[in-house]
Amino acid sequence: MNIIFEFVEIIACFIEIFVLYKIYRDILYKYRYAQNNHIDLGLAIIGAFIIWMCNHISLFSYFTMLIFVLYISISSVFLYNVNFVVIFSLGSFYLLCLSCFDFLVLTLFSEFGNGRETLSIILSTMGFLRTIVIIVVKFFWIMLYFLVKKYFVKFSIKIGDSYTVLAISCVGLVGFVFLVNQTFKAFSYTISSLWLSFIIFLALLSFIFYFTITTREEKMKLNFSEMRNHLLEENYKTINAIYMSNAKLHHDLNNHLNVLYQLLEDGNTDEAKEYIKNISAPIMKLSKTVWTGMDVIDVIINSKLEKMKEKGISFEINVEFPQNTNISSHDMCTILGNLLDNAIEAASALENPGKISLTIRKINYFLLIKISNPCANHNTKFTYYPETTKKDKELHGWGFPSVIDAVQKYNGSLKCVNEKNEFVVKIVLFFEGTPDIIN
Repeated sequence: MNIIFEFVEIIACFIEIFVLYKIYRDILYKYRYAQNNHIDLGLAIIGAFIIWMCNHISLFSYFTMLIFVLYISISSVFLYNVNFVVIFSLGSFYLLCLSCFDFLVLTLFSEFGNGRETLSIILSTMGFLRTIVIIVVKFFWIMLYFLVKKYFVKFSIKIGDSYTVLAISCVGLVGFVFLVNQTFKAFSYTISSLWLSFIIFLALLSFIFYFTITTREEKMKLNFSEMRNHLLEENYKTINAIYMSNAKLHHDLNNHLNVLYQLLEDGNTDEAKEYIKNISAPIMKLSKTVWTGMDVIDVIINSKLEKMKEKGISFEINVEFPQNTNISSHDMCTILGNLLDNAIEAASALENPGKISLTIRKINYFLLIKISNPCANHNTKFTYYPETTKKDKELHGWGFPSVIDAVQKYNGSLKCVNEKNEFVVKIVLFFEGTPDIIN
């Protein structure tokens, strides 16, 4: 029987740890390094044996709880590209909820038994009664996870929010320790109601915090959509103005040809050349250089090159774009327009603007985009992409989020690096179409 009891203890430890890894994955999936589920499984097995060995020293101790949080937090840092405080705060709150739930069930079982004596047996002795309690607790804990899982996917936590979660966990831990002492010192048949009240209080705080975060996220998504549409509208206005000028030129082509014929007939060659130069300006803007063969993309590149020239920024363009793909022109407009605007703004703020480099390459079903520009080296620490340096963060700083939104449509990835006074953005997009043929 002891083997069965020990096996149940290990499985219970595994469930507690693995559920937390699943919660991390649900909430922080955007920041995950590797998508392999076997990593979580392996770490949970190792953690289960560590906690199981700690339980052999004492079946209930605050030291074991500390080891639990530290092990999962430290191991999860290597799985997610987020601040340690975010990981640790979520782990601490999870452990608080888990421990309170355990004690609620323990006190309920004890009330139906011999009170304090039953509670002491469950907490200090591996046996049949403890095994039954563990099975019941972990079964309901798994059911509870599946019940609230759908809310985790919608939840997004930032570094500022994590401090709030940590503060709630610390206050909750004080209440937990107080209730544990009361349970051991003055056990009564109403102690489970106190645990239930405490859990309801924690749940209430959690719901308030959750709805505050989700409301803020919905507001940010609305602002993001409005700003993205504004940015797309600006780029399309530029393209449309060029096309309208070109259409007007074609409409008046016969009149222009008559004027040119008369100038050449009269021998005014210089005036004819100047006239041709003036009327061909829209065409020169539209088709000054054919970079990819895609009109919208070429216009975006050419219009940004004009800005670079105006600001004295040199450039290096090395691009190609696959034909007949599912990558829409407006998504490429979003990506190139925002990133090149950011690059121009950063370079023009320097005494020596330097050079902006744009590279677009296709490799089989992947499109690689790399944009680099000189910049001040004051913003080198960021999790995913640097925050805007502009004062009004509500109205600015939507460029990178809109780019990321476009990148994620194609199961792509984006990486930013700021080193040695050079800011580099690397993007990989997966597209559907005809891949390169490699001999």
